[in-house]
Amino acid sequence: MEVDAAANDKRLLQARQFLNQGEYEKSREKVTEYWLTRPFAPEAVTIYAEIARETGLKDLADKLDALGKRLTGSPHTPPYKHHQQLFDAAYALVDNRQYVLAVMLLKEMAKELPDDQHVHYELGFALLSLKRHEEAIKHFSVAGRNTEDFDAYLNLCVCHTLLRNVDAATKALDIAAPLAKNEEEKTEVEHRRIVLKRLKLVATKKEMSSRDWLFVLYGTILLRPTVKILDLKEEPSHIAAMVVMLKGLLTGLSIEQEGVEYYSLRSRPLSSVLGQLSGLPFDAYRGPDRPDRVLLTLTWTTDIIGPHQAFIPNSERRSIFAYALTPDQPLPLVPDIVGCLAQDVTMPWEGDKTPKELERLVENILERAFALEASPELIQEYQEAIDYYHDKRDLLVFTNHAAFPNRPEYTAEVPNLPYLPGLPGR
Repeated sequence: MEVDAAANDKRLLQARQFLNQGEYEKSREKVTEYWLTRPFAPEAVTIYAEIARETGLKDLADKLDALGKRLTGSPHTPPYKHHQQLFDAAYALVDNRQYVLAVMLLKEMAKELPDDQHVHYELGFALLSLKRHEEAIKHFSVAGRNTEDFDAYLNLCVCHTLLRNVDAATKALDIAAPLAKNEEEKTEVEHRRIVLKRLKLVATKKEMSSRDWLFVLYGTILLRPTVKILDLKEEPSHIAAMVVMLKGLLTGLSIEQEGVEYYSLRSRPLSSVLGQLSGLPFDAYRGPDRPDRVLLTLTWTTDIIGPHQAFIPNSERRSIFAYALTPDQPLPLVPDIVGCLAQDVTMPWEGDKTPKELERLVENILERAFALEASPELIQEYQEAIDYYHDKRDLLVFTNHAAFPNRPEYTAEVPNLPYLPGLPGR
């Protein structure tokens, strides 16, 4: 025990040193390790508040300051019941996706307030965000004792869905549905009904892949079900193969395009390669009312965050392809087709490039793409994608604007991917 105490004191000292040196992430890591062993240590709360303030999280800093003041004078001891400052701090930690710390504080509150539905709801939400679905269900069930709590039952549905328990998810959704009071809540109920309908199609699979989950949760096509860090500066053949995959899928599903477009210059070379490979014109985004049928390309899904409002409507004339989707960052919408899942992506044309260098790079990728069109391995790979999606066409968002007038929000909840914060219904 003395060794542990000494190691803990060292963590606190290191947290302070890193903070003074402006190394905020290292400081956060050390103070978190310390705080998790002593939930009511005012010194941990104080350092974390300083980190929050220095990194621009003023609201979190203020809530932690208030908690620190209440804890000063009674270190390492539980607070009184109905300790508002503790709940406010935990709520702010959830808001800032610091779920592990939020769970710690909320569990302490739940010990003192075992019937408090607000505490249990926030604890369930934090656990759900950490993919601890069975634990989350217990707390949402307590919150659901308030029979008018739409969010509690909606998130019970989410938990059971992610555990592939269709019957329990359906029951929770049936309770939530009549509680929906506004259009946003009603839309979420309908979205969840479609999710359960998709889930039934793959319910017999022993294990679900990333491709399965992106289809189930969002109606999105995933060309290459991989999760990795992509640095494509040294892998232009990966881009060539992806473009061939995309062309093969569109051809196999009998989807004809009249053009390719890009929103940002970052995606222009990708649009150029796809357009030339497919014999289609390519140009920049020309507004929401474009008359011809086009495929808008992105290299990284976060590129769309700024102008996302223009792309929420799922129009007949425009579909969205993203080369890579971040698995752990919620986004305002999901592309219709995703090339692959990746923690980060760097395209070979990024950085300072002359027009001639860019031209040569595009030509190089295009040459590789033409050569790969005859690759048996690649043909088999995109044929597998065609076979997978062919009988699921009615439940895909892609080219299905009548059934899905708006693209869904990407809440990053795929179960078999790394830590994915951000879920609906808080």
